Amino acid sequence: MSRYTEGWATAAALAAVCTPVLAQDAWPERPVRMIVPFQAGSATDSAARVVGLRMGALLKQPVIVENRVGASGLIGAEAVVRAAPDGYTILLGTVSTQSVSVGLNSKMSFDPARDLAPVGLIGASPYVLVSASRIAAKDLAAFVAEARTQPGKLTYASAGNASMANLAAQLLAYQAGIQLAHIPYKSSAQSVTDTINGTIALQFGSVMPVLPYVKNGVLKALAVTGAQRLPLLPDVPTVAESGLPGYRAELWMGLFAPKDTPADVLDRLSRTLNAALADREVAESLLGQGIQATPLDRRAFAGFVQAETAKWSKVVKDAGITGE
Repeated sequence: MSRYTEGWATAAALAAVCTPVLAQDAWPERPVRMIVPFQAGSATDSAARVVGLRMGALLKQPVIVENRVGASGLIGAEAVVRAAPDGYTILLGTVSTQSVSVGLNSKMSFDPARDLAPVGLIGASPYVLVSASRIAAKDLAAFVAEARTQPGKLTYASAGNASMANLAAQLLAYQAGIQLAHIPYKSSAQSVTDTINGTIALQFGSVMPVLPYVKNGVLKALAVTGAQRLPLLPDVPTVAESGLPGYRAELWMGLFAPKDTPADVLDRLSRTLNAALADREVAESLLGQGIQATPLDRRAFAGFVQAETAKWSKVVKDAGITGE
């Protein structure tokens, strides 16, 4: 080989080695697409747009929200699983798509734990356990005590057998050692009405729909289901504070990327997400939707998702719940 040819070959080899590194360092060079597997205007969609806007400013590339609806969020999640692992397609996943789905759907075409890499936790919205103001129980401990004297008599409302509200109720009943009667509703507005008039003893209500009724005294908030008290209802204790230590049931959401996405891209996405959540306007906007910003880096988030999947899979199995 001539000296000229040898030099050319060496330069080509170095270029081949260095090019991927340079390409990753340059990420992002174009807009990032955030798939939201729920309809426009939903809480997850609104959170995605608030967080995505700030992340885009930090990355100096737009983060474009795209709604892919269907199959309880699994269509959108699968779209991200099938996307190129280059950091340009990410998923806003939830407890339903990433954890509950594993226990409910034995024939899923993908495995969330295997096929999606956790990026970071955005935040969580607890349920508010509400009852009619005229119901005798003044707090959750009193409600549990009453339920123990009337096994299977006190009712609670949820959006359906496989809903997170029902799973949260099943977990509560198991930990408290009580039996409750489940009344599924297709309309959240009707379930609130029936709770107000006393037809339903207890509702696992989403924060924003029940908040006005709690504020005006029509509904009584017995507890919130999160790990911490809700700033919007600072005087309402958690379920754990009310005698059931360790209880936690939240509608959490976070970001995920396709497996095999480069580690340095995942790290930058995670840092950018946490920086966005540290922004006061972002945190306040999320709280206005009943979502508490709860930053976790991608490694801590991976452990959190694993624990949540194990917990809800057990609840689903023990309660004999199947996908609807």
